[in-house]
Amino acid sequence: MSTETNYATSVEAPYARLTTVTRPIPVPGDKELVVRNHAIAVNPADPYKNWFYADPSRFGISDRIRWRYLHARQRPRSFPNLYNSHLKSIAATRIPDSMNFEDGAVFPMALATSGMALFVDLGIPLPTSPIVVPSSGLLIWGAGSSVGTTAIQIAKKLGFKVFPTASPSHHQYLKSLGAFEVFDYRDPAVVDNIVASATAAGTPISLGFDTITEEDTAQKSSNVVLYSSTNGSGKLVLVNEWPKSIAKPDGLQISQNMAFRHGSDKADIGEWLFNDFLREALEDGTTVPAPKG
Repeated sequence: MSTETNYATSVEAPYARLTTVTRPIPVPGDKELVVRNHAIAVNPADPYKNWFYADPSRFGISDRIRWRYLHARQRPRSFPNLYNSHLKSIAATRIPDSMNFEDGAVFPMALATSGMALFVDLGIPLPTSPIVVPSSGLLIWGAGSSVGTTAIQIAKKLGFKVFPTASPSHHQYLKSLGAFEVFDYRDPAVVDNIVASATAAGTPISLGFDTITEEDTAQKSSNVVLYSSTNGSGKLVLVNEWPKSIAKPDGLQISQNMAFRHGSDKADIGEWLFNDFLREALEDGTTVPAPKG
């Protein structure tokens, strides 16, 4: 262990308040990275996992990266350190010199959640071969968040016509990210409006992503896919469980998104998503940090 130290915030006992302590700066072991934290995004759920490790073979000393804390192995239990360590390489991506750390911190949870939703839960093929224009449209309910805006940008690169919902103040911005047409989720006729737009575009919506998952959003998201898709079938992925207060509709494949799978049973997709897709998309500017602060 290094004799150098840095400050950390630490939970010293269950349910105790955060305190500031000093910790030794760790020395990276096999397949581990030590990174200096410049900006950290706090997500709705930040579980601490202690059985993962990282392969730093694709990174060098002083590379500027963004990473996801879910796949950091803690020794000792403190968060965040000025330095943090034991990162899986699939959870780290170099950021361009032109991007600041605050913008880079937008991506970890947003990309893990949206990427697993699209490529695992909805079964969209990875674009590792020439892209075939999808025959289905894609619904994104609640697209004004970092997860929603990231999903729009991924889907746009895949050739989808994307039909998101958001507050009217976000409509033009979401169109600039690649949305085909944006709808006000508060409009009582929002479901009918989305279905009519997809029909007029010749793109039935058989895939849906509800980034909020409350009773109202789950019901309306499922109705869009049911009414728009061929034969009332399709897939809908939720970020939470289907609300117990309403019945699940017949005909749809409904699943709950598990973002952490990009570092476990779907690590092959996670590695491509962070090490290849995001790196290239940031370099060529086809994916940007969103929403704007």
